[in-house]
Amino acid sequence: MARTEVVNFLQALVRQPELQAKLKTLPKPEVLAYAEQAGYKFTESEFDDTVWGIEIFLANKLGENFDLTFSLWETMWGKYYLEYLAANVIDSLSQKEIDEFLNQ
Repeated sequence: MARTEVVNFLQALVRQPELQAKLKTLPKPEVLAYAEQAGYKFTESEFDDTVWGIEIFLANKLGENFDLTFSLWETMWGKYYLEYLAANVIDSLSQKEIDEFLNQ
């Protein structure tokens, strides 16, 4: 359930670029507080586990190792991490792939 909530939150940031712009520069605790106020139900630990899990899932889909050589790290240069998660991780996966991740 929490994994789904994290993914839904990140997908909302993809659909709402103005919200993403508002949140991307905030410290993580403030982003998580916003998510909670918006009705998303997950803890910081669940957020972290989901984010790392989906990045590992994506690396596997790309046939890469999730280490310092992971090609998507280069796409993060010049971006905030939240921005990278929305644009380069979540938005790069189809709904079928997201469902596959959530059902692991």
